Amino acid sequence: MTIHSSYIDGGAVLFMAGSMRGTDFSQLHRELVELLRTRRSNIVLDFRGVDHVSYRDAHELAREFDLVRSYQGDLKVAGLSPYVRNILAAAGLYGFLETDTLDSDGVHRPGPARVPRAS
Repeated sequence: MTIHSSYIDGGAVLFMAGSMRGTDFSQLHRELVELLRTRRSNIVLDFRGVDHVSYRDAHELAREFDLVRSYQGDLKVAGLSPYVRNILAAAGLYGFLETDTLDSDGVHRPGPARVPRAS
């Protein structure tokens, strides 16, 4: 999996591509920690390029929401394909999924406010 960052007004969009497995969640964690260190606490995870998420490791995403919240930040998920959305929902992460959208140019558009709960 690859992760590329784009910075905007105290925040960032992480563009991800490929399949997400356990080691990829470790890479995502390192990226998020670095963003939080540089005071970029409004973060969107762009899943448009993600074609698969390991069901076994999907719960790791909940820990990342907790991490960002512990820094008074906001982590949102956008661009999920129906297939990836179903994997994350089946892994118990449904409350994290209906948060934001990206337009066709990759610009972040806020969706309805939801407070994700870790499972």
